[in-house]
Amino acid sequence: MRHLLLGPLTEGSTYRRFVHLLLGAVVLLPYLGVGTLIVISVRDGGLDPLGAGLLGAIAVVVGIGVALVPGVRALEIAAARTLLDASVPEVPDRDSWAARGRATAWLALSVAAGAITALLALIVLPVAVGFVLAPWRPQTGLPTGLAAAWAPAVGLALPVVLLHAVAAAGGVLGRVAPRLLGPSTSERLVAELARARRDARELGHRTRLARELHDSVGHALTVTTLQAGAAARVLDSDPAFVARALEAIADAGRTALEELDHVLGLLRDGESADRFPQPDLGDLDALLDGARHAGVPVTAEVAGDPATVPAAVSREAYRILQEGLTNALRHAGPVPVAVRVRTRTDGVELEVVNPVGHGARVGGGRGITGMRERVAVLGGQLDAGPDADGWRVRARLPFPARMGA
Repeated sequence: MRHLLLGPLTEGSTYRRFVHLLLGAVVLLPYLGVGTLIVISVRDGGLDPLGAGLLGAIAVVVGIGVALVPGVRALEIAAARTLLDASVPEVPDRDSWAARGRATAWLALSVAAGAITALLALIVLPVAVGFVLAPWRPQTGLPTGLAAAWAPAVGLALPVVLLHAVAAAGGVLGRVAPRLLGPSTSERLVAELARARRDARELGHRTRLARELHDSVGHALTVTTLQAGAAARVLDSDPAFVARALEAIADAGRTALEELDHVLGLLRDGESADRFPQPDLGDLDALLDGARHAGVPVTAEVAGDPATVPAAVSREAYRILQEGLTNALRHAGPVPVAVRVRTRTDGVELEVVNPVGHGARVGGGRGITGMRERVAVLGGQLDAGPDADGWRVRARLPFPARMGA
């Protein structure tokens, strides 16, 4: 009970609401000034009723036009959030006419509430002072002396009642604000669609980075693991092989660091991919040599000129071949792998075939998923799975004649 009585007196929200209501009265002042001038002009004979009506109509049109100006809604939302603690959702940068109309209704409501508040304040405060002074100084309509002993209590209570009224009125406005200033159904749908598109772009970006990490670093780690295991088995009997394996491990590590630096640059600073050239089919020989150094007998058949493949397609083709080799190394072991690349005028065909090694795990994981995503982005086709020759990955990536790099 005590909080209900004294809460509005001690809470800062009451005085912020008071300021918001008084701002509505301030907005009304120019209109009152124009109306007063028109009335005085008509009374003094300087303006006939028709001219007064015309000027009044112009003033109304101008007042409504000002309320419809772009940006007014944003100011009203900022004031409502700051002074009324109103929970107004985010709205689009560009207001629709319907939204401006609702903002105009809000402005009219704020002006009306502000005018009433200012009028009550102008009445209540002098009256309260009169009640407080009544026992000691005669006041019109009030007793004085001991007969007015009750008056100071009433005088002190009037501002309290006014503050309660202000708190209540501000609370009502704060609840109405989201409806008049917040987004409409169509604006919410537009905002949700924009948010969904933004989330989809971010998800696509993260998925792309995940693919890059999986394919590049995963390949390097697979090669390194196989090389290290093979070197450990012949550490005493074949020092030359161990030296070659260590060199291959170092090369794979350097490549992995470069790839990781590229991905981290995109994550941390949003740097352009152009600053970190990606491997493409021009680096195919190095990719195959790395697999051979890991102890995998790789045969390659390249038909056509890979240099004619558009850069975007060439990069994705390289990653698909890289993942195909990685899967062969990881799941089948050091078994023979056949790689075929055929460049045509309208696309490039890729194939990686390897027998299924002893204890191999057959089935698609993140690598197969990543390959499907890469192919889907380019509108190509991918087949991956077991066949009579073991495990086969076959992809076709189109590149229309007008496709850019």
